[in-house]
Amino acid sequence: MRKKWLLHLIAVVSMVVFIILGVASATGPSRSEIIKAESIDEIERLSDKFTWLFANAETGGNYVLNVDADTRLAGSLTSGGTNFLYDFSFKDKNDITITLKGIGKAQNIVNIQYSGMFNIGSGVTLILENVLLNGCPQGAPRQNLNSVIVVGTGGTFIMNEGSGVVGNMSFRDGGGVRVSNGGTFLMNDGIIKGNTCFQPEDAALAAASGGSANTFNERPCRGGGVFVAVGGTFTKTGGTIAGFSSNSKEGNITRSFNGIGVSNNNGHAVFAALGSRSGSGLFATVSETGSKRKETNAGPDVNLHIGSDGTFSGGWDF
Repeated sequence: MRKKWLLHLIAVVSMVVFIILGVASATGPSRSEIIKAESIDEIERLSDKFTWLFANAETGGNYVLNVDADTRLAGSLTSGGTNFLYDFSFKDKNDITITLKGIGKAQNIVNIQYSGMFNIGSGVTLILENVLLNGCPQGAPRQNLNSVIVVGTGGTFIMNEGSGVVGNMSFRDGGGVRVSNGGTFLMNDGIIKGNTCFQPEDAALAAASGGSANTFNERPCRGGGVFVAVGGTFTKTGGTIAGFSSNSKEGNITRSFNGIGVSNNNGHAVFAALGSRSGSGLFATVSETGSKRKETNAGPDVNLHIGSDGTFSGGWDF
């Protein structure tokens, strides 16, 4: 009897140990274990690579994050309520290059949270190679929806072969990519398609107008695919940015809060604001004096450029 009881106890203990080890394996290494790794190459999961990066990135560092499988990201909303999965801003550090590189085939990184994906801060360059960023196509509350990529002042975003920014809805200017004053976006290749720049309903405005959507002057969002603010730099030498008028299924779209198209074939594949900026910080004043727009498809043979000084060249439609 005693021997049988002892065997039963051993079996129970073994099962408990197995369960504990299984849970540990499923949840992955702890944060302290991750950040102690000697290099990012030792880390397997993409979310853990980001954890390591935020803890260990150094000035002048060049970090390649290999992505060998389609990945769903919930992120950490580290950007203080600005609605991004990850904010690539590193205090007192600069000249940091981060490359997301798909291995074997074009790998998908899917946003499963109602937010933008990456904010690129000053002194940081984000490069996409063989990686498709799948944005959040819808969600509530809508005011949390953001551009897939926002290039902040002093930040740089580069798209290379096999890369993409697709399937997103933004409540702000730029359904796919938004380039801020002082930011730089270089599109060497890849695709930007199926993104929507959407103005959610403003309940206060609707109530003030007696509930009619068109009796007040709303300012619709701009740039279904790409929005470039005054003082931003955008250069396209390859790849494709889809225009709604050319492809109503996968084109980039601008819409008002009541869902209708707001200008030029529901388009703005690219909307670049022209104007001037004076002052700095909270006291900066931006005066928009016009725009350059690409409404139809901007394919691989269409070059587009707009500089921070407002100079432009290439095959703009308007």
